[in-house]
Amino acid sequence: ALKNAADFGLAVVIFWLFGFGLMFGKSFNGYFGTDLFFFKTDQAEYMTYFVFQAMFVATAATIISGAVAERLKFFSYVIITFITSGIIYPLVGHWIWAFDFSNPEKKFGWLGKLGFIDFAGSSVVHSVGGWVALAVLLIIGNRTGRFQDGRKRTFQGSNTPLAALGALILWFGWFGFNGGANGAMDLRIPLILINTFLAASAGLILSSVMGIYVMKKPEPMFMITGPIAGLVSITASCAFVSPANAIIIGAIAGILSGSFLVILEKLKIDDVVNAIPVHLICGIWGTLAIAIFGDMEKMGIEISRSQQLYVQLIGIVSIGAFCFISSYIIFYIVNYFYPLRVSKINEELGLNIAEHNASTDTHELLNILGKQVETQDYTLRA
Repeated sequence: ALKNAADFGLAVVIFWLFGFGLMFGKSFNGYFGTDLFFFKTDQAEYMTYFVFQAMFVATAATIISGAVAERLKFFSYVIITFITSGIIYPLVGHWIWAFDFSNPEKKFGWLGKLGFIDFAGSSVVHSVGGWVALAVLLIIGNRTGRFQDGRKRTFQGSNTPLAALGALILWFGWFGFNGGANGAMDLRIPLILINTFLAASAGLILSSVMGIYVMKKPEPMFMITGPIAGLVSITASCAFVSPANAIIIGAIAGILSGSFLVILEKLKIDDVVNAIPVHLICGIWGTLAIAIFGDMEKMGIEISRSQQLYVQLIGIVSIGAFCFISSYIIFYIVNYFYPLRVSKINEELGLNIAEHNASTDTHELLNILGKQVETQDYTLRA
């Protein structure tokens, strides 16, 4: 919770300092912006746009926190948030979304000029967060005991009802996420909202079916991540596909997220909240889906579907290579000088206590019971 709160504040300030400028400033050969640092404007629409984009950069950063939970130092996460929200995300965003404020149809970024389409961030937001999360996971390793003697050990989440509530809040918030990306309250909004709704629902159903197939019961992790997978996948194309196609896109996302949940376990990659299957894999799928199902007229595309699919693939490979390789190199070097992971003792003690001195009722009760056993003094209040 504190990591998420911290990255929200930190990401927004960094974005104001130089992230927004790197992303939307005057373009240097389509790669990064060169002005608009310490963002200031008297125009209300630009202020509004900054606030909306600041929500996106915070979202990309927060994807990482769930994947690396239970073993990352708080200040390690601050460093990761700084690099992700200050450098990696703005550069990718510039490639795709940078535009002339006086003529929004005129793109500055090299991928935008190629015709790459990502309406609300399946690639720009979600796959960026997923690629960085994967790099950090490979550097810091798995939670102690998660995979031992060739067998996987399941760690029970602390509060499934809160996790389910979190998924529902995300689902509700996504209407603003996708709807707001339209930039205007016009007649495209109803289609965006219904597609967002249907893709999430289809993702939930198919992921739940996957859970029943794999676990022989309606497993909470599959049911909770399913709608998020559907939402991530429809984010790139929500303004350009029919409701029927939105259901197909969300359903395939539910299958993909459930499948890669199992695949990651077989690869012994310990992603606590399955951020990689949901945000990375479904972000890639959503980026491809727009070329497969999108209405070419609504998108203003004059090339064929196969050509558009090729452009989307160029974007996916470019974004993946840049985000994964750069983040892996940067954080590998950082980890060499400042270990990102907590000590084994602190990991076993729990980061609530070791990192934040924030104990829990259960921990306090166990301490008292331990003292009673040692002293045989049962007058101690428990």
